Amino acid sequence: DMTDPTQQCPDSWQSFSSPRSSCGKKSNAPCDSLNITTSGASYQAVCGRFRGYQVGSPDAFRRDIITNIETNYVDGVTVTYGSPGNRHHVYTYAAGLTETTNVWEASCPCAAGRTPPQFVGSDYYCESGNPGPGYSLQFYSSDVLWDRQQCGGNESTCCNPPDLPWFCKT
Repeated sequence: DMTDPTQQCPDSWQSFSSPRSSCGKKSNAPCDSLNITTSGASYQAVCGRFRGYQVGSPDAFRRDIITNIETNYVDGVTVTYGSPGNRHHVYTYAAGLTETTNVWEASCPCAAGRTPPQFVGSDYYCESGNPGPGYSLQFYSSDVLWDRQQCGGNESTCCNPPDLPWFCKT
């Protein structure tokens, strides 16, 4: 919970303090993982939420036809379980390009964007932090992603699911 000033990022992630306290990947690689172990405890459900900020021009589900969970299929955060080569999808948080402009390749599915891969199904939430029609390579700090707030313009239907911003899969 990076809104709590006493909390720190996981060791494998980088801490950012400006313009907002947040965590992110350390490398420029297209994907980065954070492994959370259960320490042998059994569980019946995986529940949680993410808060994020848009940087630049994310493309939501802008990949060509993706049928493999092991590929880079979303600009955002995905929760999976299993090991490389045997991952299973739990939930995805995608970031779209803008709230107001329909760009099929880069918008959220609820704003006329590309549909997610079949293995994602309806287990995703997509939102943009960019209120304008254009975009720039900036940190959009005024609109937290995936919080069910400030869903304007073409993405107004994106914030309808009743459990948002939480996910819970059994």
